Amino acid sequence: MGIVFIGSHLGYPMDRTPLGGGAMVGLRLLRHWAASGVEGLTALGSGPEPPAPGVEYIRLPEGGAYDLVRLSEFEYARFCRDFEAATTDWLLARQDRLPPSATTVLVNDVSEGPTLARLAAAGYPIVSLWHVDVVDYFNKIYLYSLVPPQHLTGLYERCRRLGLAGAVPDLLRLIFEKQRETVALSDRLIVPSRAMAETLSRCYAGEAPGGRLGERTRIVPWGAFPDETPDPSQALVDELRARYRVGPQTSVLMTLSRIAPEKGIHLLLEALRLLEEQGRLEGRDVALLICGDASFMKGAAYFRRVRAAAASLRRVRVFFPGYLDAAAKKAHSRLAQLFVSPSVHESYGLNIVEAMQAGLAVLASDHYGVHDILDESCGLVVPYTSLAAAPRLLAAALEDVLGAPGRLAEMGRCARARAAGMPFSRAADAVLAACREVGEKQPLAG
Repeated sequence: MGIVFIGSHLGYPMDRTPLGGGAMVGLRLLRHWAASGVEGLTALGSGPEPPAPGVEYIRLPEGGAYDLVRLSEFEYARFCRDFEAATTDWLLARQDRLPPSATTVLVNDVSEGPTLARLAAAGYPIVSLWHVDVVDYFNKIYLYSLVPPQHLTGLYERCRRLGLAGAVPDLLRLIFEKQRETVALSDRLIVPSRAMAETLSRCYAGEAPGGRLGERTRIVPWGAFPDETPDPSQALVDELRARYRVGPQTSVLMTLSRIAPEKGIHLLLEALRLLEEQGRLEGRDVALLICGDASFMKGAAYFRRVRAAAASLRRVRVFFPGYLDAAAKKAHSRLAQLFVSPSVHESYGLNIVEAMQAGLAVLASDHYGVHDILDESCGLVVPYTSLAAAPRLLAAALEDVLGAPGRLAEMGRCARARAAGMPFSRAADAVLAACREVGEKQPLAG
């Protein structure tokens, strides 16, 4: 059995390209399988570099070169359609070499994926990896969670029944129709958290395209990538301490992600401003490392907003180390006592797992994947009752833990041990098993 892995963000150097967790998971899956001797792997991506040795890599669209991290929403939508058409046509033109009877299609994206209806009609079994529930993401970032996502998918279903779906702008069809198609036509849906599975069930189980959604869904937390990076030298750590003026009494907070609205960095900065305003940081030396670079689409404007908010702080010293490769991540983690993930939307939380591997206590918002990653021994979860209340809730949690360095150190030790118990290899094996299961046409139980 062969696997054609279609991922629009494959083929980019992830040590310097802020494309997010889905791209990294796709890269790691291919490298793990290639190193494990899995044969028959073909990858279709848009980046310039083959993702793994021993994997056939096709860059599409042919002749296309996209600077993904600089595209606007509408430019990105055009890229999605170009990649969709190119990958679908490429595979259908090669059915003699990659026959549906012996090939599973693994899609790493939803909006950016191929035309699944055409591939399914040709007989290809399909496994989809859900790095983002795009309807819920759209709801939280653009509609500010004004309505539950199931109401949006229900409204779209009614539009389809009335024959009005064609009147919906293409940008919205990439969200609603592509996600609907992926639910309907995936033989298996791989989601990284229970919360995402529950949201998809609420959105689609009642009027489920494809039926039997719960039976087709597999919950596969990604876990921790292998630690292949040497420990940083003490000289490098000392140099960073001097650069950021970190002394023995400095409380160092750290975030690490693409700098994008869904990451909630503005909420963390507002929480710190509240603590300053209320005099709750008097006598404390606090530094915040905001690691990462602006994401595509809304990232540049959001980065400007974050920098302005950071500049308004008077006691907390905020630094922007930029996008860090694996070695730099490890070195910067040596400075911190607490990793903060204040996200408005997070499908899983690979950055949280990385922080846990580094032995950091974690303070995280109550997003999709957090309960599959953290427990109270290694971190705190802050539910956002509303976005307006989020800074106040974060401020209270920060004040609680910043005054307890011994507690943070113990949480960090527990976090490292917990991360060691959830290896990425387990997830890679589960995805491969799902591909083989549908490729061999094994029926669903029941």
